[in-house]
Amino acid sequence: MKTEVEKIIDLIFDPIITIGVIEKDSDLTEVFKEDINLPFPILYRLAKEDGLSEETKELLESIFDKVILAKPNLIESYKRLGGQFSVAEPVHGNEIKEKVEQVKSTKPGNEVKESNLPRRYGKVKILSDIKEQGGKATNAQLTALAVNDLKNIYVNLSNRLIKDMLLEDKILTDEDMRDIRSAIKIVEAKLKHILKKK
Repeated sequence: MKTEVEKIIDLIFDPIITIGVIEKDSDLTEVFKEDINLPFPILYRLAKEDGLSEETKELLESIFDKVILAKPNLIESYKRLGGQFSVAEPVHGNEIKEKVEQVKSTKPGNEVKESNLPRRYGKVKILSDIKEQGGKATNAQLTALAVNDLKNIYVNLSNRLIKDMLLEDKILTDEDMRDIRSAIKIVEAKLKHILKKK
């Protein structure tokens, strides 16, 4: 079953303002940083120069549509930061109401075709799906969240290694680097037969 939030006010999506709302909300910041591990000043600059990656744009739009527009306090924050309306006035005044609709789950035979699969299915969307399912995650969703953690480990280590290669002040020891290579070999060996599956 899914819950759908009826938008009483249609806000116009603006990536810079959305980044601002995320930065000011600790919960949103934590969720966002799980997928995009860039400092906010860089994100603002990239957004201003229209240089955000497609992955970042998709995540920002997902947070805007599924989180910000569903919470009155975040809508107010968005408005304070300069968010614009696509309609002059709310349909029902300033009160944000949620209309919950029960939507039938996808029936067998109506599955999404492989060609229509989204290029990215991030943590925000997975957590949203789990919430809509009543809080019980499937095995695939739990594994997808774990893979997201693995991606964050990669980003973290990659950033540290870039600093070690280009700056004089080193972060990682030789033993740290040996541990990293060893852990990667273990993961590769463990997942080798799985990665062959199509």
